[in-house]
Amino acid sequence: MQKKNKFPYKKLKKPLKWFDCISQTGWLSIAQMEKSTPAKVTTGEFWIYKETKDWVTLFGTYSQDSDGTIEFGEVITIPKKWI
Repeated sequence: MQKKNKFPYKKLKKPLKWFDCISQTGWLSIAQMEKSTPAKVTTGEFWIYKETKDWVTLFGTYSQDSDGTIEFGEVITIPKKWI
């Protein structure tokens, strides 16, 4: 018998726009270093797993097992200072 659990997570009401860090593992010239800026990211179809005063944790996919257990994919935690 499949256990029916209410899905306890809310979907983002609108896309979340935030900055993300950029890293390079190779050699860069001074000109390339001068052009380096954070990435401007938009996160859209995600659910809110947890939100604190300092960060928000989101997930983009999930699966729910027959016993009601939920597993999460595409998990991202974003510092609110980056939003």
